[in-house]
Amino acid sequence: MERWSINDSVRIYNINNWGADLFSVNKRGNLCVHPSPNSKYSIELRSLIDDLIKRKIKPPILLRFMNILEGRIASINRVFKNAIQENNYPARYQTFYPIKVNQQRQVVEAIANFGKKYNIGLEVGSKPELVAAISMSSGSTLPIICNGYKDTEYIETVLYANKIGYDITIVVEKLFELEKIIELSHKTGISPKLGIRVKLSSRGTGKWATSGGEDAKFGLRVSEIITAIEMLKKQNMIDCVKLLHSHIGSQVTKIDKIKTALIEGARIYVEMKKLGVNLEYIDIGGGLGVDYDGSKSSYFSSVNYSVDEYANDVIYQIKNICDEAGVECPNIISESGRAIVAHYSVLVTNILNTNTQNKMPDFEPILTETEKLSPTVRKLVDIHNSIDRHSLREDYHDTIQLIQEAVSLFNLGYLNLHDRAMAEWLYGRIIRKINVLVEKMRPIPEELQNFKLSMKQTYFANFSLFQSIPDSWAIDQLFPIVPIQRLDEKPDIISSIADITCDSDGEITSFVGESGRTKFLPIHKVRKDEDYYIGFMLIGAYQEILGDLHNLFGDTNAVHVTFNKRTNYRIDSVISGDSITQTLKYVQYDAGEIMKKVRDNLENGVASRKISIEESSHFIELLEKTLQTYTYFGE
Repeated sequence: MERWSINDSVRIYNINNWGADLFSVNKRGNLCVHPSPNSKYSIELRSLIDDLIKRKIKPPILLRFMNILEGRIASINRVFKNAIQENNYPARYQTFYPIKVNQQRQVVEAIANFGKKYNIGLEVGSKPELVAAISMSSGSTLPIICNGYKDTEYIETVLYANKIGYDITIVVEKLFELEKIIELSHKTGISPKLGIRVKLSSRGTGKWATSGGEDAKFGLRVSEIITAIEMLKKQNMIDCVKLLHSHIGSQVTKIDKIKTALIEGARIYVEMKKLGVNLEYIDIGGGLGVDYDGSKSSYFSSVNYSVDEYANDVIYQIKNICDEAGVECPNIISESGRAIVAHYSVLVTNILNTNTQNKMPDFEPILTETEKLSPTVRKLVDIHNSIDRHSLREDYHDTIQLIQEAVSLFNLGYLNLHDRAMAEWLYGRIIRKINVLVEKMRPIPEELQNFKLSMKQTYFANFSLFQSIPDSWAIDQLFPIVPIQRLDEKPDIISSIADITCDSDGEITSFVGESGRTKFLPIHKVRKDEDYYIGFMLIGAYQEILGDLHNLFGDTNAVHVTFNKRTNYRIDSVISGDSITQTLKYVQYDAGEIMKKVRDNLENGVASRKISIEESSHFIELLEKTLQTYTYFGE
């Protein structure tokens, strides 16, 4: 058997490149999570899952590693502090967390708590998010920035919150919003704290590029900013404007696009200062990306820059333009939600089953008795018996042609079911033989490089793609997927990962591989009676809030974990996943009404002697138990 080491697994799953030094493989071949980059402390995921199952917490389980959350906040603030020192920047940097990225209360609470030493703030984009942010704040200690569409109630709430001591900035997105703010300010006698969002000409890259540019949904054009300044001066409210905001999109993949936006935004800041607007802050919005596939490229699931480079460019570009214009440098705000939360959560679930490719009838005895087989199948038998490295390419091409021929003949009625089945069986055997030969070839012929896809199996995992990683389905976002055990063994299967919904779209067919994107996941053959688990990594941003109830699969169990030097880890919180009763309630089904209707039907069945009283009682017990169970599978 070919020797295999944990370094080989680290390589094929690209762990070192997407893992940000937070994930490793130990000597036992198990995946580990570290509290901070390259920390000597770690939690072995397989042991943690085994312990949680002993606690009656069933997979799928969303693991939230709170130390990583704290570390990401510290890391972003550290690189900006270093950039400020290196560039002699005379003002401050401040992180704001946009809670739309993950609004889970425990997550926002942790970020607010961990970020106190950095004066972290919260960015909100709706009335519900505003209420959530206010509930986290004890006043001015947690500043809030309000983006998005705002109605009268929203604006009035902010005005009164500011009056009683909250620090909330309203960002003007449209001129009609500004008119409403001015009107309500006069009506209440409360001066607002204002920001203005500029619609930059600069655009980002990737899936969210349309968030920026002149066709962006929000923001004022430069000409509208002039109008806004005139409106505010006329109302003696120009001193209320403290912040200039811009945003070119989430997950910006190219650093040059960020630089272009910074330069344009800084120029607008300088000109607004010259017009008498007493700006104190530039909010550069979001965009700091995450290298999901580890390729360090401009591909939309990656970024071609580091957090350090990002921070240095932000500080340098803004300082350079302000110094050139002789204008005071602003305090800088960024809204780097994805970069804060992506790494902190991992979904772990069990493999339930594979498809039936490895459970075909055994046609081995017929290989020597081919007289009764069709000519097409006999040709496949000949290839199977004679294939070697010298005839490899020709035999591969012939095999593809013959399996297509077999399907056509079957559809025309010239091939019986037995021969069609044997053709499929032979095709699989030939492909496996080719694989053995190809793995020894260097270099691999171009026409054989994609043949492995013919061997791909489907592994069914106990999760809902639409609930837990909806961006994988909706926008083809890549997330690293890794077995959490047996990483000291060579994977012997290539697979796709299907979920347990009844939707054929519920399957992952693109993965993070050694060189970026690949069309299959290397995985181990699951042993009989083995509990085999895979981890979906870097899913902390957006996935926990975007998930839907496809097939009524609800929220998974979630566990908050912190590192503990004495006991290795500590379970801080367990949030139970949805029961069937809860998911039915979301779509207006009442469990009590369901049980009443079923009981009435059963009594009619008993009265007409279709079922016995014992059978009726047993069905009621089954249904009552079902209503209280987890929506996912497990004994």
